Amino acid sequence: MLSSELKIKLGKSLDFFVAELKQLRTGRASPSLFEDIKVSAYGSQMTIKELGNILTLDSQTLAVIPWDKGLVSAIVSAIRESQMGFNPIEDSDRVRIPIPPLTEERRIEFTKMVSTKHEDCKNSFRSIRQEAIKELEKDFADKKMGEDEKFRQKEEIEKVVKEFTEKADEQSEAKKQELMTV
Repeated sequence: MLSSELKIKLGKSLDFFVAELKQLRTGRASPSLFEDIKVSAYGSQMTIKELGNILTLDSQTLAVIPWDKGLVSAIVSAIRESQMGFNPIEDSDRVRIPIPPLTEERRIEFTKMVSTKHEDCKNSFRSIRQEAIKELEKDFADKKMGEDEKFRQKEEIEKVVKEFTEKADEQSEAKKQELMTV
């Protein structure tokens, strides 16, 4: 596996991890909490960001203003069913979402979720690394490269994976800090 291909796969995995972290709330109103919630609209599942604007009214309140006002109740239902613990309010042509402050217990629970998602990300990195090394071993067995080239490429793979793992570690620590800041 070429270094660029490896970086692309690791990058996608890291991007997914970062997107997952954005969905964990920190007690502050952030549009990223809701933008990927699926809503039944027009006979299919669409995300809230595809159906309207998400605005931050203040540090504890968000508003979703759908382009089609007939979708307000569908958006309210989708947010309630999302299991995120929010109680959206239908407000004529928009949906207001108050963000309650986090309790200490809830902060600790979210921190554990960050650790779980971080471990999942690292497992993804490991499987991508194993796949790259397996491909490298196959190329060596097929005599497409010499032993020196094999070891050089293996070191390169390890270096790239370590670099991405450090980025994931930084993201995880930053999110934990953000969650524990009152």
